[in-house]
Amino acid sequence: MLAARLLWRNWRSGEVRLLSIALVMAVMVVSAIAIFTDRLEATLVQQSNNLLGADRVVRASQPHDPAWAEEAGERDLQQSRLVEFSSMVYRGDEMHLASIKAVDEGYPLRGVVETTDQPWTTKPPEEATGIPAPGEAWVDARMLPLLGIELGDTFGVGEAELVASRVLVRQPDGASSIFMTGGRVLMNLQDLPATRVVQPGSRVSYQWLLAADRLADLEGFLTWLEPQLTDHYRVVDIESSQRNLARTLDRGKQFLLLAAVVGVLLAGVAIGLAARQFADRHVDQVALMKSLGAGSQRIRNLYFGQLILLSLVASVIGVGLGEGFQQLVAYGLSNFFALNLAQPGWLAYVLSVLSGLVCLMFFALPALWFLPKVPPLKILRRELSVDKVQVWTQVMLALLAVVLLVVLFSRDWALAASVVAALLVVVVVTAILGLGLLHLSRKLTTGASSVWRLAVANLQRRRGHSLVQMVIFSVAIMLLITLTVVRTSLIQDWQAQLPEDAPNHFLVNVAPEDVEPVQTMLDRESLDRQPLYPMVRGRLTHINEQEKSRERLNREANLTWTDTLAEDNEVVAGQWWDQWSGGELPGVSVEQELAGELGIELGDTLRFSIGGLTMEAEVTSLRTLDWRSMNPNFFFIFEPGALDGFSATYITSAYVPASQKTLINDLMREYPTILLIELDRVFEQIRSIVTQVTKGIQLVLVLTVIGGILVLLAAVTTSLDARKQEAGLLRALGSPRRLVVGSVWAEFSILGGLSGLIAVLGSEALLMSLQHFVLEIPIRPHYLFWVLGPILGAAFVGLLGALSCRSVVTTPPAVVLREAA
Repeated sequence: MLAARLLWRNWRSGEVRLLSIALVMAVMVVSAIAIFTDRLEATLVQQSNNLLGADRVVRASQPHDPAWAEEAGERDLQQSRLVEFSSMVYRGDEMHLASIKAVDEGYPLRGVVETTDQPWTTKPPEEATGIPAPGEAWVDARMLPLLGIELGDTFGVGEAELVASRVLVRQPDGASSIFMTGGRVLMNLQDLPATRVVQPGSRVSYQWLLAADRLADLEGFLTWLEPQLTDHYRVVDIESSQRNLARTLDRGKQFLLLAAVVGVLLAGVAIGLAARQFADRHVDQVALMKSLGAGSQRIRNLYFGQLILLSLVASVIGVGLGEGFQQLVAYGLSNFFALNLAQPGWLAYVLSVLSGLVCLMFFALPALWFLPKVPPLKILRRELSVDKVQVWTQVMLALLAVVLLVVLFSRDWALAASVVAALLVVVVVTAILGLGLLHLSRKLTTGASSVWRLAVANLQRRRGHSLVQMVIFSVAIMLLITLTVVRTSLIQDWQAQLPEDAPNHFLVNVAPEDVEPVQTMLDRESLDRQPLYPMVRGRLTHINEQEKSRERLNREANLTWTDTLAEDNEVVAGQWWDQWSGGELPGVSVEQELAGELGIELGDTLRFSIGGLTMEAEVTSLRTLDWRSMNPNFFFIFEPGALDGFSATYITSAYVPASQKTLINDLMREYPTILLIELDRVFEQIRSIVTQVTKGIQLVLVLTVIGGILVLLAAVTTSLDARKQEAGLLRALGSPRRLVVGSVWAEFSILGGLSGLIAVLGSEALLMSLQHFVLEIPIRPHYLFWVLGPILGAAFVGLLGALSCRSVVTTPPAVVLREAA
C-alpha cells in the first residue's frame, strides 16, 4: 500500500510521468506490431494457401485411412478428398489424354474454382458455388474442339458418360501439377467408380485436403498423424508447393519480427533513460527515508513494488492502445485491399505484456538499483557522491534483454546474433571514434561564431554524457536505417522475382510441323516470346558406368539441344559448343546445382534412357541458370544434332498482355493439340499477396519510427534540467536568446551528425549480416545513406533539442533557475 501511495504521489508531482509514458509507448508499439504481425502473418498464410486449395494436403498413391478422417472430424477440421489421374477421354472416334480431378463436396477448402458458360470468351469468369453435379463435368475450353463437342454434350471417361456442363477456367491448386499432360477435367468423386479407370497399379494421386480456422489446431492434428504415415504419404504445404512464394512470405515474416524487436529495443532504451532521470530525482527522497529509519531492503521493496504496479497498469493501457491502433490500421488495410485480416492468437498479447516486463526489469530496474545505497547524510551534504550503476553495465544488461527479446519474438538465433553484433559495433565505434570526433569538432570550430564555440564547449564538458547520448542516437538511427533499407531491398527483390513483363503463358507439346506457323502467329502480334526449344523426355541412369539411385534420377527430365546460350544461362565451367572441339561422344551441358548434388564433373560420361533406347554423352560444361525468369530452362542441354534420332516436341514461353488474350483463343482453336499453361492468373494472385506483404511492412515501419522518435525525445530530455540551468545563467548574465537557442541547436546538431555517421557504419554491418545469413538476398552497399545519415541525424536531433529547450527563452531567468534547482 505504501508503494502504491508513493507511486500516486510521484505521478501527481510529475516525476514518474516520463517513465510511465515511455513504458506505455513501449507496450503500445510492441503490442501493435506483435498483434498486427500475428494477424497479417495468419492472413497471408491463409491467402497463399488459396494456391494450394487447403492449409495442408496429404498426398499418397493410395487412399488414406478412414479413421484419420474421423479423428479430423472430432477436432473440427475442414476436410475434402480428391483423386487426380491421367486418362483418355473420348467422343466417338475423337480421343484425348486428359488430366482429371475427381473431387467431393467442400472442394476447395481455400480459394475458389472459376468457370464460365462460354468457351473462348473474354467475359470475366464466375466463382463456382459448389462442384460438378453427379453425371456432369467441367472441362477446359480446348477439350471441346479436341473431342468435337459443345457444352451440354456428353463424352466418355472410361466406362462412364459425363455431360460437359461448364468451361473450367481456374482452380486453386492448378499450379501444383501444371506440367501434367492434356486438358483438365473436373468431375464429381461419386462418378469415379463408374468410370472403372482406377485399378490396382494405376498411377493415381490421392489427395486429402485439410484446413482449420486456427493453424494450431491443424498442427496438433498433424503431430498426431505423423507417426502413422508411411513412406507412401507426403504432407504438402505452401512452402513445398510454391517455394518462391513461401520464401517471400518467410522474408516478410522475418522483417515483421525484426521490426517488432527493433520496436521493443527502441522503447526499452527510452524506458532506461526515463528510469535514470527518475532515479536521479529520487536521491534526496531516499536519503530522507533512510534518515527516518528505513532500511535498504525496505527502500528496495518500495521501489520494486512501484515498478511492478507501474508495469501492470502501463501494460494494460499499452496493450489497449496497441489493440486500438492495430485495429485502425487493419480497418484501413481491409478497406483499401478488400482484405479481412484473421483474428490474432493469444500468444501475441502474452508477448506484448511480457515484453513490457522485460523492458522494465532490464532497462529500468538497473537505473534504480543504486537508490537503496544512498547514504542518509546525502540529505544534508548534497555534494556527497552516490555509487550509481555504471552505464556500461546497463548497456550489457540491455544487450542481454535484446537477445532474450529477439529469441522470444523470432526464435531465430541468426537474427539475434546479427542484431547484437551490430549493437556492439555501434558501442565500440562510438567509444573509439566518439572522443576523436568530439576533439576534431573542437579544432574545426576554432575561430567560429560564439554559438558553435559554446556548443562544442558544452560537449567537451559533458564528454561522458555526450558519448552515452551518441550511443543512444546512433542505435536509434541505425535501427531505423536498417528497417528502411531491408524493406526497400525486400520489395525490389520480390519485384525482380516476378516482373510485370514476365512470361505468363507456356506452350508445350508443339508438333515439329507446327513450329513455324506458331512462331509466325506469335510474331505477327509482336509478343515477347522465347525461342521454341525441342524437348524429349529421358532419364539419367548411369554416371561413369555407375548406376545411381538418388531421388533426382528416379524421374524423367526434359532434354533439349541448342547452339545458342539463353540470356539467363551462364557457363561457369568448361566450354560451350562454339569453343568445344568435339569428342567421341556427343556433348552435354549440365546445370551446376544438379551436378553438385549428383557429383557430376567435367569429362564424366552420362548414360540416358530415352523411350527405351540408351545413349551416352560427355559433360562439356556446367551452367548456372535463373529459374525465376519464367523462361524454358533445362537441366541437360545437348549439342545440336545429338538427339536427332528421337521424336521431339517443342516448348516456349511468352508474355501475353491482357489486351491480347483473345490471341490465345485463336491459337488453341487452330492448334488444339498444344498444351497451354496459363500462369497469368496465378501471377496475379501471387502479386496480390506480395502487395499485401509490402503494405503490411510499410505500416509496421511507421509504428517502429514512432518508437525511434520516442527514444530521441527521451535522450534529449535526460539532460534538460542541466541545460535549463546553464541557459538560465547565460540569460541572467545578459546572453541573447539567439545565443542560448543557437548553442543548444548546434550542440544537438553535432551529436546528431556524428551519431548519423556512426549509425550508417553500424547499419551496414547489420545489413550485411541480415542480407547474407537471415534474408538470403544479395548484399548491396548503400552509398546514399552515407550522405543522408549524418545530414538527417543533425537536422532531426538538432530540431528536437531546440524545441525541447524553447521554454528557456520564454521564461524569466529567475524562474528557470528556481525550477532547475
